Amino acid sequence: MSDMDVFFQPKSIAIIGASDSLKFGYTTTKYLLDSKFKTFPVNIKKKEIHGHKAFKNIKDISEEIDLAIILIGNEYVLQAVKDCVEKGVKGIIIESAGFAETGVEEYTKIQKEIGRIAKESEVRIIGPNCIGVTDFNNQFTSADMSFDEATSGKVAVIAQSGVLGNIFIDWATDKGIGFSKTITIGNKVDVDEVDLLKYLNQDPETKVIALYLEGTKRGKELFETFKNMQKPVLVLKNGKSGIGSKAVSSHTGSIAGNNEIYEAVIKQNPQIFRVNNFYEMFNVAHVFATQPLPHGKKVAIVTGSGSLGALACDEIEEQGLNLADLNENSISIINKVIPNWVSIRGTLDLGPSIFQTFAPTIKVIFEDNNVDCILYIFSVPRWPLQMMDSMATNWAKQQFQIIKELIQKFNKPFVCVCFGSGWTFDFLRKAESSSNSEIKIPIMSRIKHALIAFKMMFEFSKNFSK
Repeated sequence: MSDMDVFFQPKSIAIIGASDSLKFGYTTTKYLLDSKFKTFPVNIKKKEIHGHKAFKNIKDISEEIDLAIILIGNEYVLQAVKDCVEKGVKGIIIESAGFAETGVEEYTKIQKEIGRIAKESEVRIIGPNCIGVTDFNNQFTSADMSFDEATSGKVAVIAQSGVLGNIFIDWATDKGIGFSKTITIGNKVDVDEVDLLKYLNQDPETKVIALYLEGTKRGKELFETFKNMQKPVLVLKNGKSGIGSKAVSSHTGSIAGNNEIYEAVIKQNPQIFRVNNFYEMFNVAHVFATQPLPHGKKVAIVTGSGSLGALACDEIEEQGLNLADLNENSISIINKVIPNWVSIRGTLDLGPSIFQTFAPTIKVIFEDNNVDCILYIFSVPRWPLQMMDSMATNWAKQQFQIIKELIQKFNKPFVCVCFGSGWTFDFLRKAESSSNSEIKIPIMSRIKHALIAFKMMFEFSKNFSK
């Protein structure tokens, strides 16, 4: 058992600052009180909250408490932490803000005192200035979110930012990206990225880790932890510029750190990858989480647009990958099923024949030993899809089912890039998700991110595939 388990599998929970009015803490309170998790509301002014008896102090609860979630004003947090320690809780999540990030000496001192208490007691503390954690498998959360549409998966996220934790889940859900665990750590008075990387490295539900980092207080330990990771870690590090460093300090009270040092350490560890923005981070993580690792770096491109295929070729070269050169047998078979005007030199540009020729050609491409990865650029406009209506829907569902079977059979990664409207993207997403297969196919809007994913997966595979 890890001391981090209490944050994801608490047997009992106290919400200090539980609320039944529309303010900070309302959603968390209502969700947990209505959930399968044994939860006790603590509120000094209320006798009852959402039909549950409320307690004035956590020490008034007769049962043992595993985890306390603190949602009260910053001036009351220190005493609440002391009460929790006296009660014997194992973990505390402080979501209240207004500490070292304010730059005010009084509140900085309070944060330091909370840190001292954590160090001298056996209590582990996440926060302050965060929204805590979410486990998408057992559906425990201390954040303001709903599981109605959120997708469980194999991507774990550690983010220093608080509210951002909910924003990226909202965005990623629309893209079909599934999470195992998400953790926002705020000002890191105790639990930090080092603790959580070690924990997630052993988590069977997690395949890839996305780390948003503003700064670290334990640089040496972090870099040592990087060396010991057995899973890919995608690092988005803020504060590269002077302006960015100042913004980081005012956000979570962290020191951004030397960017060149991070670059050097990441380059020394083939399982750690630097990403440039959140879109890249989550698109790449989605591919890592859902696709098999490639055996090489030869990419086959199937498209309905020669122009997009050519642009993808430029990006292949930019990423240090190779365009797959189909063998003569594959070319011979494909020539028998495509119109004579279709080009199969370099990229396979099926043009408007894609509805008739995609299925037989994609099978040949998966079978070709000269192909390690497949990039499918979907470029059919909305109007013909809408005109064909159910025919188009059934066609798309069948194609995705075929692709999933081929991925399973040949163990090669496949990514679909949608070049079109939001309607077209949703059309593909619905078709892909209609299958009962456990295999998921990433659908994204950026060719560059798909190829970056193939590159990073190949680099990881060289060093860590069994």
